[in-house]
Amino acid sequence: MKKILYHSAFAFLAVFLLGACSPEDFSGANGELPNIADYADNFNISVDQDINTANFSFNSAEGITPVWVIDGAYSSDYTLSKYYRKKGTYDVECFVKNRNGISKESVKKQFNIEKTKMNGFGGFVEDSEFNMFKGLALPNNPGNNDDPSHNPAFWYAPGWSQIAAPECSLSKGCYTVKLPEATGERWQAQMALNHLGISTSADKHYDFSVILTSNLGHGGVKVKLCQTDDDDAILMDKDIKLEAGEPKCLFASDLDGVDISNLKVVFDFGGNKAGDEIMIESLVLKDHANDDGTVVPVELKVPFDYNTAGNLWKAVDEAQSFVNTNWFGDAGWGAIDCSPVITHKGSKHTIVIPVETPAEQWHAQWALTEAPISIKMGQKVDFSCKVTTTAKLPLATFKLCDTGNDDSYLFADMYQNVNGEYVVRYDNATIQGSKAGDMEKVKFVMDFAGAPVDTEITISDIVLIVK
Repeated sequence: MKKILYHSAFAFLAVFLLGACSPEDFSGANGELPNIADYADNFNISVDQDINTANFSFNSAEGITPVWVIDGAYSSDYTLSKYYRKKGTYDVECFVKNRNGISKESVKKQFNIEKTKMNGFGGFVEDSEFNMFKGLALPNNPGNNDDPSHNPAFWYAPGWSQIAAPECSLSKGCYTVKLPEATGERWQAQMALNHLGISTSADKHYDFSVILTSNLGHGGVKVKLCQTDDDDAILMDKDIKLEAGEPKCLFASDLDGVDISNLKVVFDFGGNKAGDEIMIESLVLKDHANDDGTVVPVELKVPFDYNTAGNLWKAVDEAQSFVNTNWFGDAGWGAIDCSPVITHKGSKHTIVIPVETPAEQWHAQWALTEAPISIKMGQKVDFSCKVTTTAKLPLATFKLCDTGNDDSYLFADMYQNVNGEYVVRYDNATIQGSKAGDMEKVKFVMDFAGAPVDTEITISDIVLIVK
């Protein structure tokens, strides 16, 4: 009995001492819990938007301690701060406690983080007067696209069988899309923002950016800008790989204009993991001529997958069904008699530049001709290849055309100061040229005029996809 009383005394003393150390001056419990309504205005929240930091404070009241519930964590601090990286609206639940315990009721307060903090490029200025999305009432009636009233309109079809549209919410210009089931292929998880009322013109150039975040990571989200009622009137079509939980900006600068009277923005999450949540925020589209102060980084192009089932050039490599040709010329356009070392192994084509040529386009030509790939007028083509060079190339030209007609081509562009590793990529290219027509066999022409003698250049992982 004495031992029990001994322990009880120490327990009472401990409680007393703990109470004595508390900041509240309590004289003893009386059974009355505090009423949260009496202290709701004592809770204050402010946000420093420059540093994405929320500041929480409680105006002191006799005998009262705040209880904050912030992101599932409890705190009784009178002042505290927390950093938030992502744009959004956040909830805080507030209780108070006194000597008798914690209030039965609570008050909920909200605060907004206006912009996601980025690692790397954050896009063009969302609040700029030049942004065509500024002030736009984004559509907020999500559902399956079989109902014309649904906008955003979804076509969500794991295994190519459409199911119910995923949950989609809009808050402060940020869409959050929850994808409950996995999809395996491109276009199986489409989301379209239709009838935005934005127009573009073929005689202008444009800049676009959007910030995307995938909770679980995604191998390639597609973003496409086109006419609402014409998917082939395309201003931009790009993919972006997302790391889990990492906001990333997809952007394009100086886009060639297209006549669009009513813009549609299409997102495709095909290939998503089950349970992924994707955020879409900070949409910007502007006339390239209007400078909003953004410094655009040099964009690193990502090649298509050489092993994709649609790559027609892989079969060309495997069968070696192409012909190597070359032509080197001097300053007077006289042919230089030489025999460059050209090799092919697997997906790699290599040339060693044998002579000095002037740094003037078309003076060091190399072509892979007679490739048995046919392309019809109007068909869209994706193309990419990797370029590796042992020395800086003052000029490098890449052209994909018909073997029998140089004036019917998909692209023909010259680049300057190509060095090290480089990616040539074209999305949705179509046949053009003064004598444009169907291609029976394609020719891939390269020119490395001005390259130093003995420079070794490797062209690898050529991808050609005809849609």
